[in-house]
Amino acid sequence: MQEFEEDYYGILGVGEAAAQEDIRKAYLALAKRLHPDRFPNDPEQRAIAQTDFAKVTRAHDVVGDSERRMEYDALRQLAKRRSEVVSTGSFVVSSVIPDDARLHNKDSISQQITAPGDDSINVKWANKHLGRADDLLKKKRYQEAETAMKEAIRLVPQEPKYHNRLADIYLARGWKTLAMTEVQTALRLNASDPEARSLEVRLKALMKDQTTQQINADNKKKGLFQQIKAILNKKI
Repeated sequence: MQEFEEDYYGILGVGEAAAQEDIRKAYLALAKRLHPDRFPNDPEQRAIAQTDFAKVTRAHDVVGDSERRMEYDALRQLAKRRSEVVSTGSFVVSSVIPDDARLHNKDSISQQITAPGDDSINVKWANKHLGRADDLLKKKRYQEAETAMKEAIRLVPQEPKYHNRLADIYLARGWKTLAMTEVQTALRLNASDPEARSLEVRLKALMKDQTTQQINADNKKKGLFQQIKAILNKKI
């Protein structure tokens, strides 16, 4: 949730209740003013512009998308509530627990002052990203599907099925090595995960075929080279 601690509204210079169209206009104005191409002959200013432009673009990627904006707002609200609970913990505890019980159980009570629902909210939004990635994968919009799954993994990194789906996306793009990396991550999380095991077998078979094809192609090239060499030797 560290990513959502940044104030993307502040970066774009709009209020939290701003309409999507106002967010878009603010982004376009900032992107035009901060684009690195405006400083072709000033490396130092260009580097600063690149950093600022990246921040503005990232902010727009999140709050400029209505669904991701909902996630961003929900997680920021959760972080705010958790911060308030921690900062006013003694008052929260005193209002629900008798003084003598609080004094005798101070350590255990302090451990319980946390904002509930962090995991469930993360899982909820991770599953939304998973569903979105599935739809995008069917439409062969691989880059967007990959981004959606990376968001899901960021929220719930210990869930094998998210790594398996990212592996599916990489495989669809022909990126077998990256796909195998995600499968191995899923297996580290759950060595008996059936989907990961199935993907591993499939990937190993594909990689073996690819290696065989490469060897055959290399041998064919060598054979052709030998034939050419033999013809040239005869002419000599």
